[in-house]
Amino acid sequence: MFVLGKEELKLAENVLKGLFPESIKVYGCLFNINRGKPHNLEVIADSWPEFKVIICKQKQQSTQDSLDREGDFNIYSIYSKDKESLQKLLGTSGIVSWSRFTLLAGVDINHLDAVKELAVQNNTPTETVATMFVLMLEDASHLKDPECDFTSRITPLIPSHAELVNSTWKYGGDAYSYKSVLNYISNYPSLCVMDESGRPVSWLLLYTHCALGLLYTMPQYRRKGYAKQLITIMARHLLEQGHPVYCFVEEGNDMSYRLFTSLGFRHKPDYRAVWFQLNRR
Repeated sequence: MFVLGKEELKLAENVLKGLFPESIKVYGCLFNINRGKPHNLEVIADSWPEFKVIICKQKQQSTQDSLDREGDFNIYSIYSKDKESLQKLLGTSGIVSWSRFTLLAGVDINHLDAVKELAVQNNTPTETVATMFVLMLEDASHLKDPECDFTSRITPLIPSHAELVNSTWKYGGDAYSYKSVLNYISNYPSLCVMDESGRPVSWLLLYTHCALGLLYTMPQYRRKGYAKQLITIMARHLLEQGHPVYCFVEEGNDMSYRLFTSLGFRHKPDYRAVWFQLNRR
């Protein structure tokens, strides 16, 4: 096991950039860490400088009051070149507490059986929470400006909008998720469409691992092209900044899948990222 320091994190980012899409979530974490974004992550490799596995995990927990959703969920972001190396690192003492609630986020579906085998050995109950397409956009050629009359009402979110966004988030609704939403709005790009009274009715944010997320439009404002326009503007801005542009779409979410693929987002046919839970929360 090797804990990456400042210089190793920069080198790892460069290597992971050539290993998309499997590496994109860990790459996104390192992308923001290396640019000074706030974080509470420890980055671990199985070996260095040659590595086959990198894991981004929460550092030692502090007080309950300081936890956000990522800390509360004890989320691990994982990149692995092969399942044997992943199993070996996860099985190393101190990497995973097999008796504690943990969310392994982004496990390569082709390596999942190795994680399940470890869980059985440790008598740990598990659940597959979600299986995701990893949709990436590499250029802006598919992004066309839709004809619309609301461009002047598109603006970044501000911290006072965090409560509204949290209340509609599939994984939100509590104090921990509110802190995460506030962090996303305060430190990362976001966009929203305002109504005539200056209230957000559609929005798009970025997670700490750089993925587009929390896309939502109020029911009465749907079918107006808001989501497509927000994605288009955000994606162009991110590409211009050298930022990775990607999202996770759950299998079965046909509406989101059609939306992103219509804008040029593509996925690797035989690759899925799995959100895999250890123990009950």
